Amino acid sequence: MAEGISGAGAEITALAESLQAYACATRQFIGKDLTDISQVTSKTIRDAECDRTLEKCLNGLDANWIMSIIKTANQIFVDIPEAKVGNRYKFYRGGKFVDSIYNEWRRMKVGSGLTGDDKWNPADIWMAKKSFKLETKWPTLRDYNRYIFDNFANKELIGISLKKLDPKGSANSKIYNAGKPLTAEFTGTKLGQNMFDSKDIYIQFDSEGKKGEIQLRNFSSRAVPSSWQGEIKGKTSAGGKIGGGVIFQGAVNSGVQRSKLTFPNQVPIEKPSESDFKKFATMFKQLSGNRETIPNLITEAKLAHKKDKTWWMSKYIGIDLIYTMIKENKIDALCSYMFQYASSATENSSIFIKYS
Repeated sequence: MAEGISGAGAEITALAESLQAYACATRQFIGKDLTDISQVTSKTIRDAECDRTLEKCLNGLDANWIMSIIKTANQIFVDIPEAKVGNRYKFYRGGKFVDSIYNEWRRMKVGSGLTGDDKWNPADIWMAKKSFKLETKWPTLRDYNRYIFDNFANKELIGISLKKLDPKGSANSKIYNAGKPLTAEFTGTKLGQNMFDSKDIYIQFDSEGKKGEIQLRNFSSRAVPSSWQGEIKGKTSAGGKIGGGVIFQGAVNSGVQRSKLTFPNQVPIEKPSESDFKKFATMFKQLSGNRETIPNLITEAKLAHKKDKTWWMSKYIGIDLIYTMIKENKIDALCSYMFQYASSATENSSIFIKYS
């Protein structure tokens, strides 16, 4: 699910995606750019199959959504000129056809390292030539992904990820998983000079000339290791979340021995030892540039732990992970892994085009 849409709520998401499919079908039907949503009628949407009615979509979305949908529909037909000639395509949001695409991937999900459908392919709508018939029972996920890639290249089947546009902006597109992997270069950390600053820690990175951050923190009010995860911030892939287990698997995949990592369930939460506090203070000092002495930082850490064990757990996991990855000279590899995962661009993800 596209980040900008998912934040609007499940039903608004469904309405927006369905209306996008209806708008594309209408753009195909009338043979020219859309200028107003009134052009979308029951007559013009015969080539769209959605799980929300046109009436519900029109009644449930505001003017900004409508404008975003019109702009995106017009841009899709610029990017895919084959759709301009004749009524060749059908546009899908939900339903049996979309289910069949994902059911084939789900059959091979185990061992892929991906936790959900959107990490394999985050398409919100699919467009397919009317003559297209999905082939199934592929022997491996690699084979299936190649099949999805080939049909994308031939403009037979196209997965489209959507994001609500800025009212004053235009629709921009980018194809993901077309062969060249996404990379992200580590540029720094942000955890605050003051140890008592929030439980968040940020890994800063640069990808394709755009700056971004990966927020690492506990997403619960309780000190529960399983609630620690990451989230991409910035214009690169805002809102993409990564579970803690995925992050640590990325660290291992980057070449760091498991014995050198402190996994979330290994963090001393209730009764840290003196060596635990010293280790934490030393890592914090090196990463933050704090000028306090180690003994003073140990005292601060003990006070913080006593006051808020959730803060302690969250901060300890993040600091230990970043410190270890830098020490092992694998931080760039981890940044790329997390960025790829959050962007649905891992080695096991499939090709799609994103509009934002």
